[in-house]
Amino acid sequence: MKCPACLTVTESNLVFSCNYTPTTLDKLKIFDERKILCCPNCNFGMIETDVDEELLQRYYSSEYGGKARKQAETKTNISDLRTSFSIDMRSLSQLALIGQYIDIQSDVTVVEIGPGMGNFLFSLKQMSFEGEHIAFEPQKQAQKFLEKLGSSIEGYNFDMDGAKKFEGSVDLVVMSHSLEHFNPGRVSEIMDAVCLMLKPGGIFFCEIPNADLIKYPNSGEMVVPHLSFFSMDSLKNFITNSKMELKFIGTCGMSQFKKNESKRIDELRQLGHFTYDVDGDDEDILRNRNYHLYLERERLSRGKKQRILNLINNILGSKNLLIMFNWIRRFRQPPISSLIGSKHFSYGNDREFLRFIAKK
Repeated sequence: MKCPACLTVTESNLVFSCNYTPTTLDKLKIFDERKILCCPNCNFGMIETDVDEELLQRYYSSEYGGKARKQAETKTNISDLRTSFSIDMRSLSQLALIGQYIDIQSDVTVVEIGPGMGNFLFSLKQMSFEGEHIAFEPQKQAQKFLEKLGSSIEGYNFDMDGAKKFEGSVDLVVMSHSLEHFNPGRVSEIMDAVCLMLKPGGIFFCEIPNADLIKYPNSGEMVVPHLSFFSMDSLKNFITNSKMELKFIGTCGMSQFKKNESKRIDELRQLGHFTYDVDGDDEDILRNRNYHLYLERERLSRGKKQRILNLINNILGSKNLLIMFNWIRRFRQPPISSLIGSKHFSYGNDREFLRFIAKK
């Protein structure tokens, strides 16, 4: 085995290996067939063989934008009900760190890779951001929310070709829980692509799970569908191998040593959460029975809530509906001391999320 992070070659009998843990979601059959291998030198973990990119694309479109998601959607469009008193703790804590290295209130260009529904951008705008935001986001539903927030959409998965479009023009690149979904053989390419977009002096912020599987064997990080599993040492190696300079690296969240994943899996297994059926249209995808029962319950619940919101909206109007939500959130807001004291603002050793800042 040759490690993509430290480039060390290790004999197969010396490589630590483990299985993926059962998942409560749908999954590719391949996750049952392949192990996770860990480099004994830097503790970087990787699926033993890169997954075919076309197969990954089918899985993600099916899992996040196809059958499973559609079962939980109603015929009524879902409104963005975020207001000025909506708080996303993770995004705010990320911005608190980023703000030490770049002025986010200046006219900067930000590229976000895998932004989802735009929680980071929403928080950015709460902090008087007036620059340009570009989103690499293939999910159609997420694109609608991002467009409403003023983002320019690149509706495909990030790669080197996409990076070339913005070569040398970006002040800040943000990746929050995206890098672990790339094949281990592509991590260095993704780092190079990020570097290509950045201006000289530009900043790259990244957050990923602190997935040192050798050090934290029971922290529950053998997660489907993650393909790359980063330790702090392996992450430093990837940054060193790129053309960026590491400015900050640390962990936040709860302690990895306090988790008991084995107990949680046993409890879920007893409740029948790990029964799968082969998808009728794609035999490479396994559908979790309990997950789809949950989605059906969510669909019914969401439909009921949406009908109530539609009734209130018809009576008050959309503007007054948002004012009402904002008023409620304002008076339910916890004190600022408890916000700053959250796990996302607390750094230390051996915590669950790895964050780093690198500079071109």
